[in-house]
Amino acid sequence: MADQTSTPDPFAMWRDWVANSERQWNGFLNDAMATDEFSQSMAKMMDVYLNMQKNMNEVMGKYLQTMNVPTRNDILALGERLSQIEDRLSSIENGLRAASAAAASSGGPKAAPAVKRPARTKKPA
Repeated sequence: MADQTSTPDPFAMWRDWVANSERQWNGFLNDAMATDEFSQSMAKMMDVYLNMQKNMNEVMGKYLQTMNVPTRNDILALGERLSQIEDRLSSIENGLRAASAAAASSGGPKAAPAVKRPARTKKPA
């Protein structure tokens, strides 16, 4: 039988090379990130990014306004108004039910019977 330990394993050599390269890059980049210059440059880049994002939001808002398309704030305001309308409608319905119940219990004029709805033919998904 041939001795398999004498032949070099190319995959083992490749794994060792990758591990050593990773270790060297990790050390180099950790040393680079530990400097004050790196921290200052990252802070400047973050400021530039935040200013760019703010400007982009303003420009996009103006663009959408020009195109007559509602912005996110417009949609949120519309949702809030719709919620208020639903609350008012609910209170009106409750008031009408209470008035109808009071009229029915006091012997007042009877309410019209509820209209029978047609059978439901479409099943929900």
